[in-house]
Amino acid sequence: MKRDKNVCRSFCVALSFMSLLKHLHGVRGFLQCPVSRCGQRTFCTSSIGRPLMLSASSSNAASSTSSTSNSYVSFNHPRTNTELILIGCLHGSSSSAKDVSQLLHAKPTDVVVLELCPTRYKDLMKEMIRRKSSETQSKGSYIKMVAKTIEARGWSTGLAAAVLGGASSLSTSLSGFQPGFEFLTAMEYVESQGSECDVILADRMVDETLRRFGGLPSVSLDLFQSFLDSGLDWEQTYGKEAKVLKSAVSGNGEFNVDMGKALFRRTDVIIDLVRLTLPTFIFIEAANVMLGSILNSLDPIAPESISMGSLMVDLASSDWNSFAGDVIFELVSSALVLFLSFMFVVLPTSKVILSERDDQLTKGIEDACSFAAEKNTNGEGGRVVCVLGLLHVNGVARQILKS
Repeated sequence: MKRDKNVCRSFCVALSFMSLLKHLHGVRGFLQCPVSRCGQRTFCTSSIGRPLMLSASSSNAASSTSSTSNSYVSFNHPRTNTELILIGCLHGSSSSAKDVSQLLHAKPTDVVVLELCPTRYKDLMKEMIRRKSSETQSKGSYIKMVAKTIEARGWSTGLAAAVLGGASSLSTSLSGFQPGFEFLTAMEYVESQGSECDVILADRMVDETLRRFGGLPSVSLDLFQSFLDSGLDWEQTYGKEAKVLKSAVSGNGEFNVDMGKALFRRTDVIIDLVRLTLPTFIFIEAANVMLGSILNSLDPIAPESISMGSLMVDLASSDWNSFAGDVIFELVSSALVLFLSFMFVVLPTSKVILSERDDQLTKGIEDACSFAAEKNTNGEGGRVVCVLGLLHVNGVARQILKS
């Protein structure tokens, strides 16, 4: 029964972790559909990262002072000399939307890169229209999304969409965050300006991410098979994913965002972080307590109450060698479970939602820099601003500078 309680607690913690992770890297549950815009050039990246032109436009940039220390990295693209800014966002937060607005208005921007696929972009365009007309979103959109995903992509992808979408909806409802707020800010900036500014959608199709997430057991087995085929070479298999995850959180070079500093850099960011995490943790802990109470009621040998006095008597009369052995066994078994969870769950998940998408985003940003350089024939290279999830900034920056 104690093991059942630990399983319930682990499930609740995992759900909370997925909820937070969604806001840091931005996996979303939407179906693929075409993009169509009038007056603005909007591009998306294909599965191999090449841009496809979908529509033609314009935009003016005003100047503004940025106060977004530690939330972004800025450097010149090595090949095109384009000024490149990678903004790390806590998805849906007002503080990240503020960062995006400040950096876009600081200087004229040639290309805005969004961590979106055409599906999500079209959905946010509808949201822009709703905001202007004060319409509200349908309450049944989540159920419809899951049903359509199952119909189009099968049960595994539909289950992944349901889990990720459910965690997202829970955290959004409790925190009051507005999904895609930072992207809406960037889109409204482009929409409202008068000089030329193009948009590139750099993320891979969301149904592909959901398919990969739904096939996570297969990804885990493939990674383990690679580990065995390499002669148990950790560095060439699991070590690579571990380095990506570590770099995403803490960075490892000059052009990197430290998540700890980024999440506590300003008062409004801290408030957003508390709004995101505290209600969710309280809700999940309450659910965990309820589950524990139910399991206790089903346990016929569960004691009704344990007093401190009786506990001290039991300890005093117990065999200390046996007690120490039990403690050591619990510690070793817990450490083993944590390691296996890290190896077979955390690292494969990191591969699907971080490493693979970092590769896709990097290709889109490389194309954006080339496009900005072509627009600026004076040799200055132009300016590209990228709106990304906080966990993607370091991996993308590392790949661009390495290439």
